[in-house]
Amino acid sequence: MLPVSERRKCAERGIDPARSRESRTAVWLGKGTRTSVGEETVQQHRVGIVGFGPVGSILGAYLVRSGVTVFGVELADERAEQVNREGLHVRGFTELEEKPEHCFSSIEELCEVEDLSMIFVCVKTWALPAFMKSFIALDWPASMRVVAAMNGIGPEDLIGEQYPKERVCRGVINYAGNQSPDGLTTMNWFHPPNLFGPATERTPEKMCEIADLLTRAGLTSLSVDHYEMKKAAFYKTILNSALNALCAAHGLTMARAMHLRHTRRTAKVLLREGLTVAGLVGYNYGEDALDRCMEYLHGGGDHYPSMWFDIKERRPTEIEYINGKIVKIGSMFRGVDVSHNLYFTSAIVTQEIKNGTRHDEDIPEYLIEC
Repeated sequence: MLPVSERRKCAERGIDPARSRESRTAVWLGKGTRTSVGEETVQQHRVGIVGFGPVGSILGAYLVRSGVTVFGVELADERAEQVNREGLHVRGFTELEEKPEHCFSSIEELCEVEDLSMIFVCVKTWALPAFMKSFIALDWPASMRVVAAMNGIGPEDLIGEQYPKERVCRGVINYAGNQSPDGLTTMNWFHPPNLFGPATERTPEKMCEIADLLTRAGLTSLSVDHYEMKKAAFYKTILNSALNALCAAHGLTMARAMHLRHTRRTAKVLLREGLTVAGLVGYNYGEDALDRCMEYLHGGGDHYPSMWFDIKERRPTEIEYINGKIVKIGSMFRGVDVSHNLYFTSAIVTQEIKNGTRHDEDIPEYLIEC
């Protein structure tokens, strides 16, 4: 007998559940159809989004509203059913209620969609290795782009180790939100533009198609070269390193952390450490970078960062790709002080162990070495 989730999908779409899985999927996908949107066909705008958390849900809602055919993947059956039943609801910075073509509960089902031009990977960075294990076992269109739309330093490199790096793009996403159990996504802010760049210098052309698609959808974006993408991703990681772990460790909203003088000072020290490490690897953001970073953090709003929700819900966090990356890279240089980033990385790793989302022996080497 089929799982409950698939029986519901069949009932919603009037499909005989006795059909083979391949036959059911073909009906869901509407294979062989071509519907025009303006002068361009849906075939040119069929995209996948893996992960309908805050980032993926906001992206999906904007794209669907603009006429793009969006297929999603949510490994949590409950969330997949929720999206198929109710669509994507976004509030806050914007008000959107849009329904994707379909949300699957496996990457294998997404692979059966014909003519996908790109896939946005919006999972948490810690989930990337498991995602790639399933992803590379499948046969994808030769021209399909994969966009790493997630936090931290280097997720595009992780993807490019197993998928042709010339077809991998990194998105530096400059909007944020959170999601309630009922599926409502609150978009807290958007500081345009988003930036998209190739994962390798061997790809000289810029990712104009991806940036243009999002801009037309209402999420203003720019295409940049490989170096500028890396530089922007490092900068955003520095900003995330200042409040994400601090607020998660202390149970503070970002506005509260920036209001209290001692935590505001701690955030400033974290920024200074990150900017120092960035300079050592060739990224200079100007003499006023620290002041600009502090100004940015002051506008963070009275809400909790994503890492606080991860700790609260006993999920793994992205600490190793944010503060941990700054520690790891900084440790490659003699005499570089990354002690505050080291402290908060250790604090969050310890909390993960307490929450049961990390094994006792799974400790990053840079936290152990003296």
